Amino acid sequence: MNKIAIVGFGGAGYNAAKEARSVDPEAIIDVYSDTNIGPYNPMLTTYYVKGAIPYEALFPFGPLEEIAKELNLHFHGNQPVTGLEPSEKALIFADGSRKQYDNILISTGASAVMPPIPGLDLPGVFKMRTAADAVALKKMLEAGKVGSCLVIGASWVGIKVVEDMVAYRVPCTLVDGAKWMFYVAAFEKTAKRAQQDLEAKGVPVYCEQMLDHIEREENGQLTAVMQNGRRFSADTVAVCIGVRMNVGFLKGSGIEMNRGVLVDKTMRTNYEGIYAAGDCCEALDIQSGTHRNIGVWFNANKQGQVAGANMAGRHMEFDANVLVNLAHYLDYDFISIGDISACKPEDEVYEYEDHKYYIRAVKNSEGIKCINMIGSAGSNGVVKNAFIKAIESKHAGLDIKTICFLREKGFPDSFIDYLGGTSID
Repeated sequence: MNKIAIVGFGGAGYNAAKEARSVDPEAIIDVYSDTNIGPYNPMLTTYYVKGAIPYEALFPFGPLEEIAKELNLHFHGNQPVTGLEPSEKALIFADGSRKQYDNILISTGASAVMPPIPGLDLPGVFKMRTAADAVALKKMLEAGKVGSCLVIGASWVGIKVVEDMVAYRVPCTLVDGAKWMFYVAAFEKTAKRAQQDLEAKGVPVYCEQMLDHIEREENGQLTAVMQNGRRFSADTVAVCIGVRMNVGFLKGSGIEMNRGVLVDKTMRTNYEGIYAAGDCCEALDIQSGTHRNIGVWFNANKQGQVAGANMAGRHMEFDANVLVNLAHYLDYDFISIGDISACKPEDEVYEYEDHKYYIRAVKNSEGIKCINMIGSAGSNGVVKNAFIKAIESKHAGLDIKTICFLREKGFPDSFIDYLGGTSID
């Protein structure tokens, strides 16, 4: 009988369990988690804070008890795994005990980064990643305990915390250490436009501000002191400067890692029977041909499904892994598709703007490298698929269905041609 262990129970872990159970109804599936709650979507936490969804909606797969019963899982809550012996396929626990399995999935996700900067442990300084983080912030806001907020990090989470503050009419300032907003995904011109639009909605933005420390003033406010000496004061400070993959327990195990666990297309690590999926792993990026972590909900779910199938004996591969960064906030939509770091000054630049869209993209003779779009929420998936198709076969062109869809959505022919032009199915 196949004995499967799933370490970490987010989107990847759940989908692995679901797929493994569908392939092998008789398998023993043990799930280990450092919490006692079911799988939730971290990107929904800020929607809960502002009241757009109820708490239960954080858990898209339903209550933990129902999941465990439906999939016949042995759930071990509040039982973190502290080590792994991959050659023996054995998990190690805090009390020193060990348990062996036929297949093990590492799906431990990622945590908000809180660097060793003085003052980050002061009351009123918070992060936003977990369901517990969201509950705590919502209670503070509903109790009227937040008169002003400083958000450090113009990240995908930081911008959503800004949206929460605006929803509660809390004055908010956004600062970031990079040269412009969304630095790893946005062209400078795109970012400057997004900053202007955000400031027009009453949110000041200051870039190139590296945090040195946080101190408490005599009046009780917090002051973030930057390395250049500039000071920003507020009642609360949100630290949203990125995430760190939860792979510390694998140190010295022999599992190959960069920042995250390296996996092949089947989500297998360098050890037979040991798999990884979700925000803790680095899968193959089809654009660069290298391993890369692309921590989005869709990828985590798909990677978990692939890992679950392979652990249960059905071959499945994960594909179409490309960089995608998406931000929807304050009725504003921004998406970046592709690797902006691969763009060079000599590359061909495409730019388009009308009352609905702003588009900036870069390509060379090898194909499109990166696309930035503002205002394209209803079309992002179609453009992403066209981008992937262009990578997989740069001479394939677009199918008629895609062309008709883009024209119906108001995209110009120049952009449709840029994506691949006209072809016949």
